[in-house]
Amino acid sequence: MHRFRFPKSERIKSKKIFERTLLFGKKIYSKSQKLKCSFVIEDLNPETPDKNYIQVAFAVSRKSGKAVWRNKFKRILRELYRLNKHSLLDLLKAHSRKLYFIISSHKLNEKTTPKLKLRELENDMLEIFEMIKKEIEKG
Repeated sequence: MHRFRFPKSERIKSKKIFERTLLFGKKIYSKSQKLKCSFVIEDLNPETPDKNYIQVAFAVSRKSGKAVWRNKFKRILRELYRLNKHSLLDLLKAHSRKLYFIISSHKLNEKTTPKLKLRELENDMLEIFEMIKKEIEKG
């Protein structure tokens, strides 16, 4: 019932975590170069049990386009994450790891893609999720 929620506890709200993920995290790109992802995988601390296995943020540069376009882009990314996060969550629980990641546009902007559609970005998001899964399994 609550599998497809996106609660505030799954969002990166700490500036410290956001900067650490962006600066020191591993960077991957989708094959079409539309999306970029910076991520950090950590082992869970058994002394302080945390229910949040994933924390995510979505970032779009002002240079990408006007506010309406940027907001729609972030809305689509949030929706894609919400619908597909369960596969990552199950894997993280099995390996008792924690994931922080930031997804942003790379070669995608309002000039090249004036009309954004969920289906156009879905494959890119799934590719990124698959790459992250491989990293989690590697350890």
